[in-house]
Amino acid sequence: MPTPTIRTIDEAIERLYRLKVGVVGVGSARHERPHKPLLLLAAFDLIAKGQAEAGQIPWSPALRDRFSIYFEVVRRNDDQKAPDLPFYHLKGDHFWEPFELQGGLERPLGNTPTVGQAKAGTVFTRVAEGMDVFFGSPESRAKLRRALVARYFPKLRAQLQPLFVERTPDSANEAEFEAGESKCSEDDAEAKMPGRDPAFRRIVLEAYDFQCAACGLRIKLPDADLTFVDGAHLIPFRQSYNDHPTNGLALCKNHHWAMDRFLIVPTPEGIWRVSGRLDARRSEGERELMEIHEKRLLPPHDDAFRPDPLGLAWRAARIYA
Repeated sequence: MPTPTIRTIDEAIERLYRLKVGVVGVGSARHERPHKPLLLLAAFDLIAKGQAEAGQIPWSPALRDRFSIYFEVVRRNDDQKAPDLPFYHLKGDHFWEPFELQGGLERPLGNTPTVGQAKAGTVFTRVAEGMDVFFGSPESRAKLRRALVARYFPKLRAQLQPLFVERTPDSANEAEFEAGESKCSEDDAEAKMPGRDPAFRRIVLEAYDFQCAACGLRIKLPDADLTFVDGAHLIPFRQSYNDHPTNGLALCKNHHWAMDRFLIVPTPEGIWRVSGRLDARRSEGERELMEIHEKRLLPPHDDAFRPDPLGLAWRAARIYA
């Protein structure tokens, strides 16, 4: 079945959020590989500098160097610097198609490119139809760049932003966030990040197999995108600019509503706490909410997506007293 052509920036951002990045490591060190989003950041820089265009992004020393600069910022113990892998395998995410020049003819690249091919300038990639429009626009590149950082490297935003070739203002103030406050309004955040909210929801729901992390409720119809479970941020996006799955929980409508109002909070110890404002004598609904007190959070299917202790502590500190 052909992959649908990207027609809106919302669709482009959703595809960015769903890159097949792979996961490595064990326990607390388990994490998503950074290679594909980093190579896209490097490609944006080459286009901004006039060294590439959406129709032809060369596999070149310049691209490899830009990748290396970003890689040194985000690398973790299990990561190996290998820009050739995402250059070739991004075709599986329907972002682009790599080609090799042979005898003056373009042929689909059959394997990961080499350093020699980078020096010879015989390999390039062509951005997929629809996506090329957004790669070619400075305004759209800024939105895609912010989306990549919010989804894959939210805690490294302050280190990555100065490296971008195109410097664009970002209303999220890092110092204010570290202090626990932000002047960025929710409306501003949403305006800057179209398409990110439904993409975040889908990723979090898949990480929890559409099961509420509070009560275990799971309703997912097999023939439609219908579920009773939401993707809920631990630290709100308007304050954290963090759409990594570790900043989320899958929650049913009831528990999402209650967590948003700090009537129930998840804690760094991995248990639920219930606000003293609830009273089981008032209603059946309050009694049901109180039943999760000191129950354990149900975990995601992969340790790489376990809720971030920073986000859990943020919630726990704000319980409705």
